[in-house]
Amino acid sequence: MKILIISKELWSENNNGGNVLSNIFSDFDAEFAQIYCSPGIPNNKICKKYFQITDNMIVNNLLSNKKVGKSLIFQDYPYKPERVIVSDVTEGKWYFRIYRKYRLSFFEMLRECLWKASRWKTKELAEFILNFNPDLIFAPCYSNMFMLRLDRYVKKLTGVNMISYVSDDVYSLRQFNLSLFYWLNRLLTRRSIKKTFNDYNLIYTMTDEQYHELSKLLGANMKVLRKGGYFYGDSPKKKINEPIRMVYAGGIYLNRWKILSKIGEVIKQLNKEKIRIRLDIYTQNETTEKQKRLLDDGKNIFLHPAVDQTELANIYKKSDIALHVESFELKYRLLTRLSFSSKIVDCLGSSCAVMAIAWKEHAGLKYLKKEDAAICIDNLSNLYDKLKEIIERPELIIEYAKKAWECGKRNHQIDLIRKGVYEDFLMISSRNKSDKNVK
Repeated sequence: MKILIISKELWSENNNGGNVLSNIFSDFDAEFAQIYCSPGIPNNKICKKYFQITDNMIVNNLLSNKKVGKSLIFQDYPYKPERVIVSDVTEGKWYFRIYRKYRLSFFEMLRECLWKASRWKTKELAEFILNFNPDLIFAPCYSNMFMLRLDRYVKKLTGVNMISYVSDDVYSLRQFNLSLFYWLNRLLTRRSIKKTFNDYNLIYTMTDEQYHELSKLLGANMKVLRKGGYFYGDSPKKKINEPIRMVYAGGIYLNRWKILSKIGEVIKQLNKEKIRIRLDIYTQNETTEKQKRLLDDGKNIFLHPAVDQTELANIYKKSDIALHVESFELKYRLLTRLSFSSKIVDCLGSSCAVMAIAWKEHAGLKYLKKEDAAICIDNLSNLYDKLKEIIERPELIIEYAKKAWECGKRNHQIDLIRKGVYEDFLMISSRNKSDKNVK
């Protein structure tokens, strides 16, 4: 089976989007190619054939008529454990850095207009797709019209079936934003999503809430897909550090940094007499001087650059509590309402107890509560008392580490998940052949 992946993210095992792709497709009996719309060089052990399109190429096409896109073909898998992820923030020009940093709705609309005006449907892109001759397309669904347009183009060009994956609230109007540009973009994107959903033969989602909403609104053929992990034997957590070590690994955007800062303030109060608990933060996001000051006092809370997955696994093993947080601000509560961060499963498999801090309607928090798999906090006023209880009753860490591990064993065994996904891909791929036979 030959699978063509269309994604916005660079396929690197050191970033979240690439990690999800590797989590799904490792051990697949298939050949892969990818079209991706980010800067950087891939870093994985699964795919050797790529076609890259970036925002920089789009702008250069409009300004100086340079051709959009380039093919990257590797003899061996492009995998280096120590490779640093390259993003628009570090590689791009000043206007890309402004766009990535502030995420203003005006720039989102401008980006869509630039893609629409550019000539990205090149002969080289078509040749890359047709020469690979896929049996199936896998295209995650994004809230970007240019990505949805790319999905439809590839589907029409190849005539093969397409499977998608949606992980955020890309469609509903249950949002809060005061920008006219935001709402114009949202309404246009909704129309594009509705159109593109007709081309998807199967759509995966990570949450029951999104499954029910989109099945009802769009009549889509949907299925819940959990990220997998390796959960064998009993919970490996046997002892607790002194001081207790909390770890957060992930993005600090969407004002998650404010929640982490609040945790740091509470820890500082609890550590007045002696250091009893600490928080270490690992992120690849750029930070302001204010954020650095609030997220690293050298005593209670510490800020570190991101590390690769192997090193992160070792850090988790030496820690006690793996932390997941979401903002409580209305805009971000609604934006992440249907999300289930893949980091949650990483936390479940970390050997640590899991602590999740989010508003009560967040799909990830609701799942962890239902499974009794984490120490859940849905009100920041409870944060001090909960951390104080953990310090006074550290056996709770062992208890919740076991609960997290058991949840992983029940619902996230990687072998069973990959087997189910592979069967879905075979079934959807076989429909191409049956459709051709009918014709």
